Amino acid sequence: MQRSRLMRTLKGGIAALAMIPLAATAFAQDVADMPRNETLVMTPWGDQPAQFSNVENWNTYLATIPKQRDVMQITINEMMFYTNLNTGELIPWQGESFETADDFMSATITLREGVTWSDGVPFTSEDVKFTLEALRDAPPEIRGAASFEEWIASVDAPDPLTVVINYTKPAPRFVHNFLALGHENHYPILPKHIWEGEDIVEFTNYDPERGWPVGTGPYRLVSTTTGQMIFDRRDDWWGEVTGFRDAPAPARIVLVPVSSDEAMGQLHIANQVDGGRQLQIGTFEAARAQNPALASWNAEGPEWGAPDGCVYSIVFNHLVEPYDDVNLRFAVNHALDRATLADLAYEGAMPPALFAFSGYMAGTWLGEDSPLQQMLEASGIDNQDQALVDDYMAAAGFERNGDGFWAKDGEVLDFLVRTPAFIQPLLAPITQQLRNAGFDARQGAVDDTWLPDLLSGNFGTMIFVHCGSLSEPLETLKDYHSKFARPIGTNIPYALAATRYENPEYDEIIDRLEAIQADTDPDSAYMQDVMAAMEIFLRDLPQVHLVEEFHVVTFNNTYWTNWPSADNPYVAPYTPWEAFNLVIHNLEPAQ
Repeated sequence: MQRSRLMRTLKGGIAALAMIPLAATAFAQDVADMPRNETLVMTPWGDQPAQFSNVENWNTYLATIPKQRDVMQITINEMMFYTNLNTGELIPWQGESFETADDFMSATITLREGVTWSDGVPFTSEDVKFTLEALRDAPPEIRGAASFEEWIASVDAPDPLTVVINYTKPAPRFVHNFLALGHENHYPILPKHIWEGEDIVEFTNYDPERGWPVGTGPYRLVSTTTGQMIFDRRDDWWGEVTGFRDAPAPARIVLVPVSSDEAMGQLHIANQVDGGRQLQIGTFEAARAQNPALASWNAEGPEWGAPDGCVYSIVFNHLVEPYDDVNLRFAVNHALDRATLADLAYEGAMPPALFAFSGYMAGTWLGEDSPLQQMLEASGIDNQDQALVDDYMAAAGFERNGDGFWAKDGEVLDFLVRTPAFIQPLLAPITQQLRNAGFDARQGAVDDTWLPDLLSGNFGTMIFVHCGSLSEPLETLKDYHSKFARPIGTNIPYALAATRYENPEYDEIIDRLEAIQADTDPDSAYMQDVMAAMEIFLRDLPQVHLVEEFHVVTFNNTYWTNWPSADNPYVAPYTPWEAFNLVIHNLEPAQ
């Protein structure tokens, strides 16, 4: 859509837009009025339906009920620690400190004194022990169950403020990655006195008369409907009572659904929301032209957004022919021009990427003298070359038919290009580049079938995100371990491992890396194994990484200021991440 046309569309859409109700008459009858300048209005992240579903199910750990990443992370629940991914700084919260044993077989966490649940019950090590062991013993429907089963042997609670996690194998980074990362590690501690004895899958965690859901966060749920969820600030939050931290400024947080990029732009122009769903670059620039109070991470474009730890990639299903053939995978790689894809799909707002190494780790690991950077540049994978496509397709047994399409044994390769809606801008340019290279590529429908198909293996290729290396290379490299592979028809335990790639030699390297600490020294055992794993990846190319995900996270300064930014990087800016709780505590009223 042309920019000028988009601006007219956004401007004209406001009149027809149903304004978000913030008066008492529009709330549930038992919810009092609250001025707009005391109310923070947010939307969930990403693509959402026009109405909320499962509004009375507040099960924190059901993967199909994403309320922890939608709103509980900034209202009801808190984490033991957070991390400012911009600096790597650990920010203690429910916990004061942790220490990992020299042999990495255990970790001891010291909890903060005075933390209480919203019903007044003290937060103790018994809650931590209960939660971690419940997740370890949980069925696959529960988020993180496979990982906790893999790593946790037992948990001890020697006194109310001390937790000892005993591992099944050396785990130098478990506490950081699962309990302190501040990213998509949605593993809050549960109140034992509420959850004990309940079915962790069936329990809805909702009973308004009893004050459920119960958490240690400064807000309580007061209304939940398909049109909005309302949380009011508590006056007995432990952080203010103990002097740990002032209560957050917003007296109320309202979560409203938004179903499209254009609708979100309209809401921002009308000052109906303060943050939440990301905007496409064109929508952001058009909306900002009409509402100068809008801002993103950077003050200027085209790279308005911040890295979010992910890249967009072509996922090959290694159990489906012909994508199990390394020659075909290399042919696809050399058919694509990453820089052009970034320009066409995102107007230069997202940089090309050779591997799923996040911008958060780039300064430490990918400098000019970095052996990793040198290896990636020397690999030649960032090279669109039709001659290479022809050579690799010939090696895979294909030749062009009379229509110019690649075929094998007289059968044309039907290359279906599929994406989730949030990656849809890449759909057309990737399809066209593949067709230019001789692939009979066609665009798949953009619907809700992509996730169940990705998990079950019902696909040949899929464009998806690969999120991983926020602080060290292992965080991405581990996703190609064979332990994540499953037969087609059996759901994988981890969506980022959807390639179903298996390689025992690679597994041995990853197993060694997981048992040692990260080390940037090129001669260290860690770096040597990272290089060995990268060499195998670049040889087998199980996945083709394309562009780094820089979302135009948009904040409205009309009612609230002091949002995170490149000039004020106190935390990463992404609303569904655990550390966005720190943003809630840093917001200041604008009027």
